[in-house]
Amino acid sequence: MSRDDEQLSHWLHDNYSFLYAYLIKLTLHPAEAEDLAHDTVVRCIERFSQYRPEKASFSTWMIQIATNLWLDKKRRKKREQQYLNRQQLEWHLGEGIGLEVAEALGKLGDHHRVPVVLKYYYGYSYEEIAAICQVSTGTVKSRLHHAMANLRKELGEDEGQNRRKTDQRSGRV
Repeated sequence: MSRDDEQLSHWLHDNYSFLYAYLIKLTLHPAEAEDLAHDTVVRCIERFSQYRPEKASFSTWMIQIATNLWLDKKRRKKREQQYLNRQQLEWHLGEGIGLEVAEALGKLGDHHRVPVVLKYYYGYSYEEIAAICQVSTGTVKSRLHHAMANLRKELGEDEGQNRRKTDQRSGRV
């Protein structure tokens, strides 16, 4: 064992409990903190040649590595969750609505989205929508007009750039 290896072993031993306590506070989950602590130790071993004592203490360097690993893990979890949410949405939407249209609908306020869904997906009349939403027929027509304008804009149909077809099979929004 070289002198550097002995020094690294000593520093890791002396700072492990500090590292673990820090990661517990970040993750609020002991098992995740333990996994991150082990990943941090491995990364410290792998990159020990890059450690510069004149720039930072070992504990600071180690905490920086741990923090970066934690942030990377959070970003990865967020991307995975977004992917799973999109997959579930596509599965639930089935053939009736495209994901792109669903995302555009999601950007509408509820008072605009409800009339659009009732009118174009379920075929309710203006009067029936007015009764459901407890507003006048004129308000329903106005909300539908504004919602459709926003959807067209969101889907790029007003600008003539990147024109997207919404749902060719049914001619819906």
